[in-house]
Amino acid sequence: MTVPSDYDFIGNTITESQFKNALTVLLNHIRQMSLDLVEAQGGNYSYATMALFDVDKINVPANSTIRIAQGDDAGLYVWDGSNLTPAKESNFFESSNSENLFEWKDNAGNVVLALNKKGQLVSYDENTKRSILLTNQEDIKELQKFVDELNLNNISVLLKLLATNDSSDLYTFDDNDGNIVLRLTKSGMLRSGQIDGLHNAVDALEYLKKLTKQSDDSKLIRFEDAEKNLLGYIDKFGNWVFNGVDVLNEINELKKFKNKAQAVTALKQVAVKAPESLIQIYLTDIPALPDAKGTVVTGKGEFHFDGQSFNCFVKMEVQGASSAAYAKKNWNIAFFSDQALTKALNVKIGDLLPHDELVFKSNWIDHTNIRNAMCYRLWEQFAASRTGYPRLEVEKPYIGKTGKDALQNGANGVPRLYSALLYINDEFYGIGSFGTAKKRANYNIAKNKPKEILIGMDGWNDITNLEVNNPTLYELKAPSSPTVDTFNAISNWNAFTQLSDENFTAQANDYLDKQNAIDFMLFAEFVKCRDVVSQNSAKNFQFISYNGKKFMFMPYDMDTVFGLEWTGAVVYDDTTGSQLVWNSSGSFWRKVKVAYNTDVEARYKQLRDLKIISVENIYNLSTDLSLKYSKDVYDLELARWPVRPSLNITSLEQILTWTKKRIAFLDTYFNYTA
Repeated sequence: MTVPSDYDFIGNTITESQFKNALTVLLNHIRQMSLDLVEAQGGNYSYATMALFDVDKINVPANSTIRIAQGDDAGLYVWDGSNLTPAKESNFFESSNSENLFEWKDNAGNVVLALNKKGQLVSYDENTKRSILLTNQEDIKELQKFVDELNLNNISVLLKLLATNDSSDLYTFDDNDGNIVLRLTKSGMLRSGQIDGLHNAVDALEYLKKLTKQSDDSKLIRFEDAEKNLLGYIDKFGNWVFNGVDVLNEINELKKFKNKAQAVTALKQVAVKAPESLIQIYLTDIPALPDAKGTVVTGKGEFHFDGQSFNCFVKMEVQGASSAAYAKKNWNIAFFSDQALTKALNVKIGDLLPHDELVFKSNWIDHTNIRNAMCYRLWEQFAASRTGYPRLEVEKPYIGKTGKDALQNGANGVPRLYSALLYINDEFYGIGSFGTAKKRANYNIAKNKPKEILIGMDGWNDITNLEVNNPTLYELKAPSSPTVDTFNAISNWNAFTQLSDENFTAQANDYLDKQNAIDFMLFAEFVKCRDVVSQNSAKNFQFISYNGKKFMFMPYDMDTVFGLEWTGAVVYDDTTGSQLVWNSSGSFWRKVKVAYNTDVEARYKQLRDLKIISVENIYNLSTDLSLKYSKDVYDLELARWPVRPSLNITSLEQILTWTKKRIAFLDTYFNYTA
């Protein structure tokens, strides 16, 4: 009879029918062997007591198996013709009162393998008491049939002989060539070459398991060496990282490329796709966090974007003057490919301009974690709805250019933020937004051209009377070395803003980009960004010019919108009235509205008809951000930061209710009809 091979049981293509057939062949082989052995080696004898055996032992041939049913000497023995020896190895016996039909025991009396009354092979160990070796065995019901046919006397002889074997196996199954294809070990395990490989892998995992620990941080399982150095981990977000390699990501990459992966060292740029889920950031080897701007700390970083990841060295510093005073701070995070922090590493997210520094916004005052990132996306919708070219403000420098100078570079003129969470030294720091900030390059402004100007309104400025020479209320971010032409441009701007209505209108297209001025006005009126612009006062937004004459307004720092006050402690129901215009001859935004009134109202109608200015759009933008955070992540946030300024006063409902009322006012203010 040809014994089935291990492939006949566990091969990749084996069907249920083939498995059953192989099992039937194997069981028939075992039956026949047991009968052959009984004929060759003698039989079994059973006695109620040891005394009865003593009376009859002269009639019992050598090499017989003796069962004593009752008394202190009850058990299974081997009779060699002179001595009665307990069967100490793997004894097999019927157990009518047990849940098992048959059991194998070791020399300590522990059951190591059993065949229960359900026809299941079960393996026992000391700790768990039971581990079903073959579970849900609908496929091997033939075992029950075999159990019914077993002759205990015959099987006992077989087991007696097996118990005297010096091998670690109770039984081996050979093919026609004498090769062992399946083994039943004394520990009650079925083994084969393939199974042995799996057991070795499990044994290795068991060793590693001793090195792991469960914790409340992101790393559900940590793999450490004897010195507690982290070798790898599996975190709660499904990342498998070993020796700095994102295993699942590498597997995906290997599926794409069949050839050997090329090793890349000293990277200058990392590119990841724009994430559709939560960005996970792990900063390690970070010393005590600073409490104020100006102090830089260094360490290592792991960044995960939808299965893509990269590791690098980092510098981090508190971002934002206001944030420095908050318990939970914003962080600038700069990337480097070398430990000496001399080689900057650019990170390109989707279609954005590569950046060697990104920002983690903690959204301290805004419990919803919506406002800032959502408003930037809203501004991008405003820009995307324009017609013609250039569509974006940052495309102005391409006009008239050819070759390399005419190529788009990914600058978009506004921050792009994605939902994220941050761990520092394996401790949860918080949820927030991660992405680009207000770097000069993102506005397509040259570093040091006198008439390419970038002004960051860090303090409150009068838009009609900006400081000329040595400014203190705003940061002149470009040019790096301003000249007379630079400050003349600012002085000429001041003069323009102070013109009479008639002269202002006549010169508006020389000093303003009409599309930008109208869109910024409508945008600011819609979200009512009280910490950015209020009548002639201007703060936080970026003020840019490409020619030293025509200036444009670019939004920044958009968390005090939809009624939220700058400390986060108050939500205003300020849904009526203009945020920019007031009834004064000196009102800059009143002059803009007068100069472009027809176009302002037409653009408002367009944005309303496109449903960009709508409750539905604000809902969609908001939930696209907020639903990236699971409830478990929100629980971590509230456990880490239980006291938040706006915790109990703002919500998505508050934002949408405020928006609906604000649109009702603006529809009248800009004479909108559907």
